[in-house]
Amino acid sequence: MKSLCCLATSLLMSMSAQASQTDATPDPVGRWLHQRAMQAAIQEASMTRGSSVGAGSYQIVRLADLDAPEEVKHQLRTDMDRSAGVVQVAEGNIPTRAELLAALPRRYRSASELRQRLPQPPSSLEASLLGPAELIGMESSGVLDGSRSSGLSRFFQLEGVGIVEFSENNFLAAGTHIEVIAEAQNTTVKGALAHLKKSVDSAGRTRVELVWTGDSKTFSLIATGERGTDVERNARLLHDIAAAIVD
Repeated sequence: MKSLCCLATSLLMSMSAQASQTDATPDPVGRWLHQRAMQAAIQEASMTRGSSVGAGSYQIVRLADLDAPEEVKHQLRTDMDRSAGVVQVAEGNIPTRAELLAALPRRYRSASELRQRLPQPPSSLEASLLGPAELIGMESSGVLDGSRSSGLSRFFQLEGVGIVEFSENNFLAAGTHIEVIAEAQNTTVKGALAHLKKSVDSAGRTRVELVWTGDSKTFSLIATGERGTDVERNARLLHDIAAAIVD
């Protein structure tokens, strides 16, 4: 299986990548991420065709030790400070339920088919709030290789919360090397460091993201709620779901 890139800097957990992507002109973090992605692509292209990809890795790095220019570190500190608590965003930054439903993949795969497509069985959600929730779609994610993939994303309609996406990706099988910034980890999931981000737009729609890493997989839960949903309640519910997932 080929890796999308040999080096993945997981700034989703510091949420700085999102800020960089929304700017008209790339900021220092955006330029740095682009440079690292290009370096990773060159490194991958130089690998012998058909050679196997080594196992991936996961590393927590302190910001002071991050291999990045000082201007990048300064912006990351600023972004992390800005993302503490509930982040207020403009209307349009959080999609409506109708927009999400229109974009979701409406496909379903059986357990036996998923076992053939994934490097290991998908995590069990039966003991969590997503167990009895309505599954409204799923799609392959992570590194793709023909009919196989390193990850899976599942989408649910959860009453009183909104649409919840649960994604898992086997970074070991994908050969992906992940770095996360220690200072950006602001919570835990079953003892593992994790990043939680809460957003509310000017129309009252909410978005909560919880990202963490296990022994062989990275995980994310994203809850997108309509106008008037309680962002703090949704954050607590995502923690409850994460704690009940069995891998």
